[in-house]
Amino acid sequence: MERHQRFLNYTTFTLTLSYEIIGPILPVYIYAIFGASEYEVGIMISLAAVASAFSRIPSSILAMRRNALRILALGMALNTVALLGYAVSTTSWMLGIFRVLHGITFALNYTLTLSFASLIIAPEEARKSIADYTAYLALGLWVGPAIGAILRYLMDLRMLMTSATLISLIAVFLGVAFAKTRPLLWEETYYSKMSPSLIKTILKKPLLLPTLLYFLYSITIGGVFAYGPLKASIELDIPDHLILAIFTGYYLITYMTRVTLSKYVSRMDLIKFLKVSMISCAAGVLIAGLAPNALLFMVGLYLVAIAHGLTFPLTAAITAHVIRPNLRILGNSIYLTSWDIGNLFGPIAIALLLRATPLSPAFASLCIYPAIALIMASKLTRIVSA
Repeated sequence: MERHQRFLNYTTFTLTLSYEIIGPILPVYIYAIFGASEYEVGIMISLAAVASAFSRIPSSILAMRRNALRILALGMALNTVALLGYAVSTTSWMLGIFRVLHGITFALNYTLTLSFASLIIAPEEARKSIADYTAYLALGLWVGPAIGAILRYLMDLRMLMTSATLISLIAVFLGVAFAKTRPLLWEETYYSKMSPSLIKTILKKPLLLPTLLYFLYSITIGGVFAYGPLKASIELDIPDHLILAIFTGYYLITYMTRVTLSKYVSRMDLIKFLKVSMISCAAGVLIAGLAPNALLFMVGLYLVAIAHGLTFPLTAAITAHVIRPNLRILGNSIYLTSWDIGNLFGPIAIALLLRATPLSPAFASLCIYPAIALIMASKLTRIVSA
């Protein structure tokens, strides 16, 4: 692995780590500290997805016209400001402002890091580089809740938010270090001129199909992370530190799945594994939603974790395959916007159902979306073989 690849992966790991220390427990933080209702928790969590969805494409266009390496360093700094805002907020709506800022940093940072993963190496190595990148991202997803579980046992929720802020400073320094490596970028990626014809070129069926599949999957994940902790806390009476421990196991499975995937992704049948992923996701959320005890909840959640490990690297590899390098930042921004909208729609869909049904069946209803994605997966075969 080249030096600039290592710095990119370390930056991604630390960025993800800083949020995941508090991510699984954030709904409980909003519920317990600010006295928000279950409905309000769903809205607060969704604000980041709204901000990310609206800012991702404009920020990618800005990055293509400016120095994207410096913009990435700026995005890391804004991530730190957002986390600090969680710690100092005095009302749920004040926290909501910083939640919006955090959503903007999600859009900026993850679009650029994913794009760089396939642009700082030779094109024939892109699939492997993306798989390695997603493995480091998953490592942050795993280690973050593990550290969070330990810290939550030792300190209160506000101090936990402050700890995440301090760790995010490391991502700022790593982002600057990556920018200074000045990696080779293919086909002058940053300087493509925006035009209606260019947008039309990107918005073709080969991109829209994996984007739509990723959107359906993202609805489920958004609902799981907004209301999974609440189901564990309210209905199953699981303590905060054990909720973090359960999500630590979730991300361990995600990480191990992606590490294994990175070894074989260059020669595997992407569509076959996408189908496996959607089956695991649908079955898992159904079991977790209807689970009457902690054990079944964990079984269902960990089936979703397998899907979490597979879906992003597989659909990202397909996206890189169909979008040429000089348009990849914008193409990835469109692809990742489906994640934003899905993460917005999932919590809101459950929040609306909660007006008419208890939490468990509302949560279990998320299985519908990966089931639809499973039907769509076969249509991607021609795209991958092209």
